[in-house]
Amino acid sequence: MMILMAWKDVNTAKVHRLFYPQAPVIVTVERTARIGAMPAIWCMPLSFNPLLIGVSVAPEHETYKMILEAQAFGINWLEYSYAKQVGELGETSGRECVNKLSSVALTTIKGSKTSQPLIQEASAALECRLRERVRTGTHELIVGEIAGAYASENFGEYWDFSKYDPLFYAGTTSERVKSWVFMSCRGTVKRTSFKH
Repeated sequence: MMILMAWKDVNTAKVHRLFYPQAPVIVTVERTARIGAMPAIWCMPLSFNPLLIGVSVAPEHETYKMILEAQAFGINWLEYSYAKQVGELGETSGRECVNKLSSVALTTIKGSKTSQPLIQEASAALECRLRERVRTGTHELIVGEIAGAYASENFGEYWDFSKYDPLFYAGTTSERVKSWVFMSCRGTVKRTSFKH
């Protein structure tokens, strides 16, 4: 006997929320003595050979423009304890910062393969060289070829979730103030709020 699911229509403006929660990455880049950084929710592996990843970025972001100039970038994963800093990165414009990472109390280190900035507090990081860009409507898929990959001791063949507590992005709310909603794999929820 087949049981039919009782589905409801989803507003097309909210379809992307069906994919949440997702682990955000922090995209980092340095160009002309300025360090840019932004959280990106849509990031994925694309190919084993060559080793490629894709991250979807809106072209109006300052970080996007810096990536095109630098032709390289970093990808960083932070734990749940850094939810506040990730929310602040998402709400801070890179146009007014010399070092966007230090403006939210994160430590910058240089990658050994591309000299692009990575986040010292990150649980894992990638150094990538810009390989191509694909326009996909409102966003552009930035394709990076991985030049270096690094992880904390909590990563063996897979992550050890008894020690590693990844940050998951669950969306934003805009009631009285704008809030980024983050979740832990341990079931905790944190909201970081910002005035419009």
